[in-house]
Amino acid sequence: METGKRPARDRFILLDGLRGIAAIFIIQRHAEDLLGNALPSSYLGVDLFFALSGFVLAHAYGASLAESRISPLQFMKARLLRLYPLYAIALALVTAYYIHMYHAGLPVMADEHVIPSELLLAFATGLFFLPSPVTISFNAALFLVHPAWSLFNELVANFVYAMRGERATLLQVGIVVAISAVLLVIAALQFERLHAGFRWHEMYAGMARVFFSFSVGMLIYRYRRKMPVMRPVQALFCLGILMLVLAFPTPRDWRWIFDLLVVFFVWPILLYWASAIVPGPRTSSVANFLGVASYAVYVLHTPLLDWAHVIAPGITNPGMMPFSGIALVTLIVVISWCVTIWLDQPIQKRFKRRILQRPALAQK
Repeated sequence: METGKRPARDRFILLDGLRGIAAIFIIQRHAEDLLGNALPSSYLGVDLFFALSGFVLAHAYGASLAESRISPLQFMKARLLRLYPLYAIALALVTAYYIHMYHAGLPVMADEHVIPSELLLAFATGLFFLPSPVTISFNAALFLVHPAWSLFNELVANFVYAMRGERATLLQVGIVVAISAVLLVIAALQFERLHAGFRWHEMYAGMARVFFSFSVGMLIYRYRRKMPVMRPVQALFCLGILMLVLAFPTPRDWRWIFDLLVVFFVWPILLYWASAIVPGPRTSSVANFLGVASYAVYVLHTPLLDWAHVIAPGITNPGMMPFSGIALVTLIVVISWCVTIWLDQPIQKRFKRRILQRPALAQK
């Protein structure tokens, strides 16, 4: 059954559901001591995030950038302020956790202990949303907030998009996609999969992941089907495909091929398909809830998992697993939704009024 034209905020509700489910799979990946081994392909959710970002930003800002109604500087301010508040909360929580573990004399990763000089350096660079000059030994990443590596990469892609993206021709975007695809093949062969980008020697892989998927997402928005239709069964099928791919048990020798196939073909097809579908009312409610919580889930889940182990060390008791893990994941999603609704969204509304509306008033 086809629907009439919907408000812009409701048009891509299924994409919110895809983002939310992918974020939950990322939690599972980092909660192995509570939920068992990480699902084999869950890290590919990050590539879907990049593609969704390219699509959504083209929808939200593309026309304004193309028509110079907002400047690249305004766009970058909007992007940084969109990401920073919840990231700042995560940075504070993670730093406090590492300070606690240092004073307790406890390791934070295998036998790795906090090194104060590394913590101070990473905190200082992290305040400016920049990676640490060296890979941090006690969390094996470039940021204290581990997922922030992908947010930093996305901000780089956002800057390029702001400067040229909406004015770029299909050929120009195609060149970026082609170069990124070549680098992705090289990374997949080097690391035997695409789970890379969060250490300095992997940085090229992270940039290739974001520029390929972000550019593809932007192109999909440019050439999308203009009028979404209500297809509840197809919506559920899209969500099912996402979960199947993220959990698919690919043999180690074939993993690099599987990852490339997913990033090159499965995610773009899924995004194009899902963007043209309006789910049924119940699915829409769930998708909206997960979409609202998704960014907070992604950026806050590691510090929340860390502090959960400090506050309730008994949750790793074998007799409580996996129920304690399922309960904790549920709690993280609920906390993320509450923080987004009650704190982040009001802040974002204030930022948008200041950054985007003031020039429009000045023009009047």
